[in-house]
Amino acid sequence: MMAKKEFERAIVFSGGGTRFALYTGMYAALVDMNMSPDLIVASCGGAIAAAVIQTFPQVNEQKEYLKSKEFYDFVAQIKLTDHKSIFKIGYYSLLKTFNKEYAPYIEDVLDRYLVEMPQDLTVLLPTLKQQQNNSPKIIVVGSKMLFTPLEVLFKRGDRKLYQKVLFTDVETAKKIAADQIEIESENYLHSAVSKEILIESSVPLHQAVRISISDMFYVAPVEIGQNYYAGGAVDLVPIELAQYFADHTFIERKQSYKPVEEALVRAVLGFSGNQRLREVEVQHADYWIDTRDAPQILKGHYCAKDVDWFKGEIVVKRPDTIEHYQDDIERQWQYGYQKTLESLKR
Repeated sequence: MMAKKEFERAIVFSGGGTRFALYTGMYAALVDMNMSPDLIVASCGGAIAAAVIQTFPQVNEQKEYLKSKEFYDFVAQIKLTDHKSIFKIGYYSLLKTFNKEYAPYIEDVLDRYLVEMPQDLTVLLPTLKQQQNNSPKIIVVGSKMLFTPLEVLFKRGDRKLYQKVLFTDVETAKKIAADQIEIESENYLHSAVSKEILIESSVPLHQAVRISISDMFYVAPVEIGQNYYAGGAVDLVPIELAQYFADHTFIERKQSYKPVEEALVRAVLGFSGNQRLREVEVQHADYWIDTRDAPQILKGHYCAKDVDWFKGEIVVKRPDTIEHYQDDIERQWQYGYQKTLESLKR
């Protein structure tokens, strides 16, 4: 007989920008079906949803917090840096789509980014610093930068520039055998990402969330002591971790990376994001939650980048009133809820 795993059910919340309500809707559907996950593995935007779930034990409280004025103000205050000019980030991103090399240089993700975000997320979301409940357990994916600011724009060669970090509590950290969840594909082995994985249990959840949402050229990395930490894009869908830990897994089936997104992953991390998604989809999951149509169904109901050609700037489209914002959250939540129910019927 196979040994029983540490958790019964694990769900993966992968990146989704500001579509965090989608993930709380997924979680609520599983709770309502008496299939509550006892482990959440979260990356990028999914990490915000994980923190909300651990802060509020009831699913109705989770949704109400996302609809709250505190959270609305967090979304509404988004400010862009001087790099919003299409002749800066826009032009730079376009150049990367034509360069098919895999991380030939150490890219400047420290100073070249689009969105202003405080290093401490609880400056804007103080509620997430409150005492949290102990179930479900949370693992947040981020990365440690293996270079210094002085090395930016140097040629990389074969050097590894990033190392995946799993942020979790002390108890869960002791149960992780890092060498058993390493990604073995050629796509990763020759990338700028180290094969070895770090386990970190001294960083509070709200800080781990801020690290995980530090998307390349979008939100700046986080400085802790002498080290810099970057986002969960290093492993957007950590299926291996969910499989290692849980008897039953719930995994999101995501849409492909857009050409610019694929180019930036290639330039910074040195692997193909779309190849990684293909590698994920051939692996086993008990339930696949298919969100590939989310960009079409939820279009206009989450913050999204756009271009103001008259001003020559990248802009962020967002709701103009709290009522519109709350409607967007409800639509995201319902979408995640219904998609999860559909997956359980298959």
